[in-house]
Amino acid sequence: MTQRNYTKLVWTMLVVTVSIGLIAWGQTVNWQLTSLTPYQWFPLFGILAWLIMWTHYGSGYFRVKNPQLKKPKYYAGLTGWIVLACLLLHPGILAFQQYRNDQGLPPESYINYVGESLQIAVMAGSVALVIFLSFEVYGRMKNNKWIQRHAIALSVLQSLAMTLIFVHGLRLGTSLGDGWFRVVWIMYGLLLIPIFYTIHKSELEAKK
Repeated sequence: MTQRNYTKLVWTMLVVTVSIGLIAWGQTVNWQLTSLTPYQWFPLFGILAWLIMWTHYGSGYFRVKNPQLKKPKYYAGLTGWIVLACLLLHPGILAFQQYRNDQGLPPESYINYVGESLQIAVMAGSVALVIFLSFEVYGRMKNNKWIQRHAIALSVLQSLAMTLIFVHGLRLGTSLGDGWFRVVWIMYGLLLIPIFYTIHKSELEAKK
């Protein structure tokens, strides 16, 4: 694969994946964008965060298979900031609206919103959020010896966070419903299995 084709593939994958998420969410609100409540807006950012992070893994898979390839210009920086914003907006909007409605603060307010039977799914999302926000710090400490020594463990931890968000969305995602987007979400999740395997295998081999 040439660098030119890889760059086209990555940007196409991003546009297609984000479009799928936007369409799925838009259908759940009947495209009535001018009359939505915060409760209808916040799921969008959770969907976008996970799907964009999925493209990071997908693009990483192709780089492992083709070591000569480099990240497309602007891709990592642009999508990284978008993901960070979405990771903060998704729980932040819900927390703010629940607080305004006298439902307390997280995690209690989140559990009040979904019900106690789904509190494990809520906590899975919360743990994943902490992990991903931690990586915003780790990413700026790449030259730290401790970070370098535990790079593989940290990478696996990030994959765990992706898995937790997948489960979180599967259990709580209102946009998933029982329709076509649930099938797509599951397919994206299943594709992560060979992607995780390939990426982490490559990391282990490089460490030897």
